[in-house]
This record gives sequence, C-alpha cells and structure tokens, in this order.
Amino acid sequence: MNRRAVIIFILVAACLLGAFYFLWLGQRPADSLVISGIVEADDIHVGSKVGGRVLKVVAKEGQVVKGGETLVLLEPKEFDAALAEAQAALRQAEAKYALLRAGSRPEEIQQAEAARRQAQAELDQLISGPRQQEIDQAAAEWKASKAQAENAQRFLQRMEGLAKRELVAKQEYDDALAKADEATQRTNAAREHYELLLAGTRSEEVERARQRLAEAEAKLRQVRSGFRKEEIAQAQSEMEGARARVELMRTKLEETVIQAPVDAVIDTLDLEPGDLVSAGKPVATLLRIGSLWVRAYLPEARLGFVQPGLEVKVRVDSFPGRDFRGVVRRINRQAEFTPRNVQTHEERALQVFQTEVVLDDPEHVLRPGMSADVTIPIP
Repeated sequence: MNRRAVIIFILVAACLLGAFYFLWLGQRPADSLVISGIVEADDIHVGSKVGGRVLKVVAKEGQVVKGGETLVLLEPKEFDAALAEAQAALRQAEAKYALLRAGSRPEEIQQAEAARRQAQAELDQLISGPRQQEIDQAAAEWKASKAQAENAQRFLQRMEGLAKRELVAKQEYDDALAKADEATQRTNAAREHYELLLAGTRSEEVERARQRLAEAEAKLRQVRSGFRKEEIAQAQSEMEGARARVELMRTKLEETVIQAPVDAVIDTLDLEPGDLVSAGKPVATLLRIGSLWVRAYLPEARLGFVQPGLEVKVRVDSFPGRDFRGVVRRINRQAEFTPRNVQTHEERALQVFQTEVVLDDPEHVLRPGMSADVTIPIP
C-alpha cells in the first residue's frame, strides 16, 4: 500500500513538473536567447590635487549632479594668501619691466647733459691755462700783500723798541707781532698763487679732467640709449615667471572646490566639515549617468546572432515585470572557457565570449551589482 502511494506521488510530481516546463516554454519567446549577467557601472573617483580641511560638504550620497556642480569645499585661506603674494610679486615684476622698456626720463637725460658740459668746461679751462687778467690780478694781490707785510714788519720793529723801553704794554707788542706774521703768511700765499698761475696747468690735472669728461659722456650715452637688451630680457623673464606662479596659485585655489566632472550619481561621499583630506586621494565615487551596463557571457554557438549595436531587453530581479532597453556595446574577441582547459569536442560547447550591454535607465532605479537577464532576439 505504501509502495503504491509512492508511485502515485512520483507520477503526480512528474506531471506537475512537465506542466510547469511547458508553461515556461509557452511564456518564453521561441525566437530569443536569454543570458544572465551582472549590472555594472563606470565609476569616477574625484578628489583634490592639493588636499586640505573640509569647509563644507555640499552634495549627498544618491544625489544626481550635473557636470561642474560643487560637491565639497576645502578651506581656501592659505591659498588665498599665497595667490595674493604671487599677484603682488607679479605687479612688481611688471612695473620693473615697464620701467626698463620705457627707458630714461627726460630729467635724467638733462642732468647727464649738464654734467657732461661741466666736465668739458673744466677740461677746457685746464688746457687753456689761466688768463692774463688772472695772472695780473694775482701779481697785484702779491704786491699788495707784500707791501702790507713790510708795513707790518716796520710797525713791529717800532713796537719792539718801545717795548724794550717799557713805553708800551706787552699786549700791544704781541698784537703787532701777530699782525706781522699774518701779513707774511698772506704774502707767501699770494706769491705761491701767482707762481702757480705762471707755471700753468699740470698734465696730471688735465688727464684727470679728461677722465671725468669721458665718464660724463659715457653716462650720457647710457641714459640716452636706455637699458640694455639683456636687462630688458631678464626683466621680461622675471615677469613671465611671476605670472606663471600666479596661475599656479590660482589653479591650487580652484582645487579647493571639488566638482563633478560629468553628469553623474553620487555613489559614496562620507565626509564631514573639519575632516582632513589628502592631496590626490579620492573623496567621492560617482557613477556616470548612462554608464550602467550588463556584463554577460554569450555562448559560442550564438555568437553569429549578436553584433554591437543590437537592441536587447534586460530584466532584473528587483523589477521582475519590467523590461529595460539595452544596446550591445561590445563583444570580446578573446573567448573564455568553462572549464578553463578544453580537451574534448563536448567541452568546446562551453566556450563563451564576454558581452557588454549598455542600459537605458532614465529614472536611475538600477544599481551596480544587480543580477540581470538579457533577452537577445534571434532571427
């Protein structure tokens, strides 16, 4: 009795399995192929090249952002100061370059011309020597001082005689003596001046005057011609270097604003104000909008029915009654095997090719990691 019940149960189960199988075949299109895969996405890791302390977190995980939209702000004070310093250095370099390009001012040229004329006049005077009128005047001054000295000497002799007889005070005698010495010194100075004029100018003085004139002329030429080309080129190079430093500081300041490079969905962004982020380290992971795709494996026997650009339907377990549009993006040229080492003809039937199918998900409901079935139409 138990044996008969077991047989009946097996038959009923077989009937039910067969009914379900034929029902599944009836629901599955006969002109299509279904391959399974996993939903994946092209992710983007964004960060800052300079790093710093987080000032504000603008975006949130799961948010859809446009390209150029701000995600995170870093504190910019340090880079603001560096940029201001670089800009000040640039203004100084530009002013120096403009000064060298403009050359000398008219006042500087006039001053150099006056110095040259003065040096020329001094040289001419030394070459020509003293005038006759100067010599005659020096001779007359010598004679006058000589006469005064003789008078002072005679007065001193009289005062000396009176002093010996104690007819005058000793102070009067001392005053006469001082005046006589002073007159003698003036006479000697006048004589030396007269003799110097008679002798004329010495060659050493003329040579020194020539050197002063040459220096004045060189200074005038320098002022008139302006600065050298090498000096202007150096100033220009310094200005360009300062401008490059300004651009560098401006670029670093811009790096304190972390932005989305493209339209995307924020996958991970775990930061709080005050956090420190390192230079070059990702702070957020974005999923490029329109970048969801399914990685599936196409059997070798069906390879001839699928080409890049073919439209397919995709279903995921989370939305069992909904079809998503997909387009085959590429099929690998290199086959993969299951098992890895193929030895027999039967095992070669297990050879597959990785296939990528781009998904159309305008509502952003799909997520990477979902299991997906790709329905490929077969003509």
